[in-house]
Amino acid sequence: MRVVVEGYATERPNDVEGLKRALDALPIEQVQRLALVAKTEGTATINDFSRELALTAAEGAIRAAGGDDLFNRSTLIFSTGCEGVLSPCVYVLAALDDGPVSAHGPLRLAIGGARTRAMATEELITPMHVRLIAGAVETAMAEAGLNTTQVSLVFVKSPILTHRAAAVTGDASIVARAGSSGQSRGAAALGVALALGEIGENNIDHVLIGADFHLHANRAMTFSGTEVEFGEVLVLGNRPGMGGNAMVYSGRIADILDARALKALFRDAGCGLDEAGELTGQENLQAVFLKVGIAPDGRVRGERTTVFQSEVDPDKHMRAAASGLIGGLLGTGRVFVSGGTEHQAPPGGGLCACIADVTSGSER
Repeated sequence: MRVVVEGYATERPNDVEGLKRALDALPIEQVQRLALVAKTEGTATINDFSRELALTAAEGAIRAAGGDDLFNRSTLIFSTGCEGVLSPCVYVLAALDDGPVSAHGPLRLAIGGARTRAMATEELITPMHVRLIAGAVETAMAEAGLNTTQVSLVFVKSPILTHRAAAVTGDASIVARAGSSGQSRGAAALGVALALGEIGENNIDHVLIGADFHLHANRAMTFSGTEVEFGEVLVLGNRPGMGGNAMVYSGRIADILDARALKALFRDAGCGLDEAGELTGQENLQAVFLKVGIAPDGRVRGERTTVFQSEVDPDKHMRAAASGLIGGLLGTGRVFVSGGTEHQAPPGGGLCACIADVTSGSER
């Protein structure tokens, strides 16, 4: 069993030429789990239909390569918004069942996927939302053969409670929760935290989702969209005895300017620093993911910003700023960057993760 990782750039949301090449190179009959983690350009608003365009094209390519069987073993995490110097791109991860796993082998990347059932309108941004995500995370961990201490990163795509759907219920409390991407991300993150034992079951019924941030996950990157009615979950971790050449690393960042923490993570993954303090060995990074946030008061290191007082959506500010930070370190904008860390980090904090080829250097 091993996981292979490929990445490709896209020219438009429905560009699947790179995906077709990646699928052609895979032994489809051995694919246990196929996962796409994509950054696509678009407005990233609730009525941004580039999401559906990208997903439909990807689904068509997957079905053409392996039919319903392959598609049913696929997990698609698509996040829209490439502000700043971000380059639209897709990472393809494929778990191949091509040999046994030895319990005593070296740590290598393992992945697992799962989804919740469709969520009802009245369940969104409630304790049930949290528990459904937690159940899917546990299922994905089991598929990957990972325990909670071995998990490095969990991606979740979560449905948004739209104003239209909320209005149909006639319930004022549901209507009040409508329209918030952040609350959906927050509910999903709390589900990850519950599954990984970072918060307790007794916390779930009392937390104010999207407002009470003292409860948060430590290994979650969550996203939301109107194109899904269920929670889509992808778990990544390092498991003894897996084949392949990759490991996943993750670490917290204190704020959106925390270059020191990013350098530390990349060094842990095998990169070095030259005499000028610039990173070296970035060619061994197969994928890079960054989730950034800004504290609710809009301050960064004590200084006031206009992130929450601008006509531009706050997430767009965050993605643009973070693209320059990480792009300057890595020398490329072809990375996965997302804004909004509700319940995914302490207020203003974030998370960075990378997948690295560890066979070309020392294992950490």
